[in-house]
Amino acid sequence: MKQKLHIVILVPELREVAADDDLATLSTAHEVAKHYAALGYSTAIEHFEFDPATFQATMKTAKADCVFNLVESVYARSRLIHLPPVYLEELRLPYTGCDAQAIFMTNDKVLAKRILRILGVPSPVLFERGASLAGGQWIVKARHEHASFGITQENVVDGSAAACDLADRLTRQHDIEWVMESYVDGREFNSSIIETPSGPKVLPIAEIEFREYASGMHKIVDYKAKWDSQSFESTNTIRHYDHAARDSRLIEAMSDLSLKVWDGFGLGGWARLDFRVSKDGAPYVVDINANPDLSLDAGFMAAADQAGIGPPAAIDLMTSAALRAAQAR
Repeated sequence: MKQKLHIVILVPELREVAADDDLATLSTAHEVAKHYAALGYSTAIEHFEFDPATFQATMKTAKADCVFNLVESVYARSRLIHLPPVYLEELRLPYTGCDAQAIFMTNDKVLAKRILRILGVPSPVLFERGASLAGGQWIVKARHEHASFGITQENVVDGSAAACDLADRLTRQHDIEWVMESYVDGREFNSSIIETPSGPKVLPIAEIEFREYASGMHKIVDYKAKWDSQSFESTNTIRHYDHAARDSRLIEAMSDLSLKVWDGFGLGGWARLDFRVSKDGAPYVVDINANPDLSLDAGFMAAADQAGIGPPAAIDLMTSAALRAAQAR
């Protein structure tokens, strides 16, 4: 008979005014609790505490058999999202998802690029400060943010000089660092991976179709496409899994690269990679998402569903992976 566990679902710290992404995380936490209920597990939702002693007391009172980590920022700073796993490792508590080191490496776009280069995984280059100015198109991104934070059509610019100017302006505006990445004008794909007892499994790979985009619009999944359900960008970016036969080698290549990244970064539990494919058919890893969004309408759960893995089964696999990882530490 399978042991019934008590799971603490960890969400960002409690603040007087919660950011939209924190509210979305709370909604996901309630969804996860429903999945655990279907498995017969008991749950409680707790907020992360930055003070280590307070956090330790919270976890001691909660009496968790395992912690489901949904923290995506600490005091609205994604740069600090590796801290909850650090605290949990210090307390010797099993927790879901990627460990502190993997989260730290993937969350820093500059560091992640360097590791991808070492692994031999193709990825668009970053413009280094002090380098000679270059032409071509560039996309400006926040160094430590995901979920298309701050990304609009205007983030794609011509020439590295314009990219540097925009990065400087956005750095001042948001008080976080922005970087410049060479823009791959082509197709976009998502690859989701889940850990199973026999190893990581690449779920069906999705292509994002950009419908009715005018010739002057860049085909990117910007902030509106992800978070403004009433926008043109959201209603016209369509996820699909029915690939043409001519794309079979491309899909296989992205699957192989996904596993290479999983192993190279030491990912665990679940993850998602974003690819851009150039017009000559070459795939490039543009983002590595440790612990990606688990809401039912997001890419990861959609891919799991395509593989015949329902939400409770996916959550069960993540929990089993967390318990195995804890035993191995």
